[in-house]
Amino acid sequence: MHYDPRIDLKPSPLKYNPLNALVAPRPIGWITTLDGRGRINLAPFSYFNAFSSDPPIVGFAPNAQPGGGNEKDTLRNVREVPEFTASIVSADLAKPMNETSRGLPYGESELDAAGLTAAASRNVRPPRVGEARAALECRVFDVIALPAGRDGRSSHLVLGEVIGVYIDDTLILANGRVDSLALAQVARLGYNDYTNVAALYEMRRPD
Repeated sequence: MHYDPRIDLKPSPLKYNPLNALVAPRPIGWITTLDGRGRINLAPFSYFNAFSSDPPIVGFAPNAQPGGGNEKDTLRNVREVPEFTASIVSADLAKPMNETSRGLPYGESELDAAGLTAAASRNVRPPRVGEARAALECRVFDVIALPAGRDGRSSHLVLGEVIGVYIDDTLILANGRVDSLALAQVARLGYNDYTNVAALYEMRRPD
């Protein structure tokens, strides 16, 4: 089939917008922010990725709820305190990560509700998830307003410069690489489907 999403996001026989299934797997940014009073917010974002290696830039999209709902707490926080951490979700943290997607009243800590611990960052104020085996400390570079959805919901892209990196020492191999199989990053597919790194293959560039 071929269709124009400007006309219909899910024409028959599709029952769901297939974009998340087609652009996948997407790494999950487990984003920790602080509000102006220093209260912690933790939320997972599958619209997350790296956009530059030097300088290192990562970004995530805290889209509002469908129907023109309120902006995400994370977006509000990075405007008040323009820093965040992006903890890496390993396979054993998939369930706690999912728990932190639960909607809580503004100011309540998802980190506490999920039974997780806060580990102090070195270069930014928001902590990382203490149980995570890797994390990025980021300073907000820009917040870009994206086109609003047809239902009126707002979308934004938050870009952050990575100014600190934490890696569990046991993940660093003798050849100086990070052990991707041990890190076992979780990624989002379409619908309610997830996957994690469990197998590798190497393919060198032709040049």
